[in-house]
Amino acid sequence: MTGESPASVFRRTQAVLLDFDGPVCSVFAGYPATQIAQELKALIQDALGHLPRPIAEANGPHEVLTATASFGDDLWRRVEQALQAAEIKAVESATATPGADAFLSACGASDRHVAIVSNNCEASVRTYLDHADLASRIQHIQARDPLHVDRMKPSPFLLEQAARALAVSPPQAVLIGDQVSDIKAALAARCGSIGYANKPGKSDDLAAAGADSIVEDMNLLAIAVSDLA
Repeated sequence: MTGESPASVFRRTQAVLLDFDGPVCSVFAGYPATQIAQELKALIQDALGHLPRPIAEANGPHEVLTATASFGDDLWRRVEQALQAAEIKAVESATATPGADAFLSACGASDRHVAIVSNNCEASVRTYLDHADLASRIQHIQARDPLHVDRMKPSPFLLEQAARALAVSPPQAVLIGDQVSDIKAALAARCGSIGYANKPGKSDDLAAAGADSIVEDMNLLAIAVSDLA
């Protein structure tokens, strides 16, 4: 754990904005994001007869989607639909993040409302939450807007909308995420932020991005919330 203590962050906030892929589950554990990105690139190449350089250089599926937005609405819609289908397929083999269940239970026990804030499509989030029996512990889902890829994190838009849905101001909410883009979005929205460093090297990256606190285990967040109840 580095930076401010999680308990301190939770003490000055009322609601939780929780990233999906990472803090809740490993979405692409059985259907790798790299494979999905390659499949999207193949779709684009078939449609255009070539693969534009910005798309070829994109790494993950969300980066491919973003790069496609400048090549016409018809192609972009096809890629968005293909990505949604892939994300829904991916959650069928997603693995639960250790401690996520305990953290959500602690939030419920302390009347701390939780919104999922994700760059993944809403259908994939709902599918996983239903299968994992977690849907009742989530008060709101703010997922990728299929019409506005520019609103994905690191834009603050999803966080601001989620905070509004939970009836709090952004500074009254804390975002928990495992990507630098999560922390950047939190800073832009003026939310608190806790980085979830679930892989080696992430702690330094999340700290450099400006995370208020960093943990390597979601169970630590469950304990922090429980202690404040």
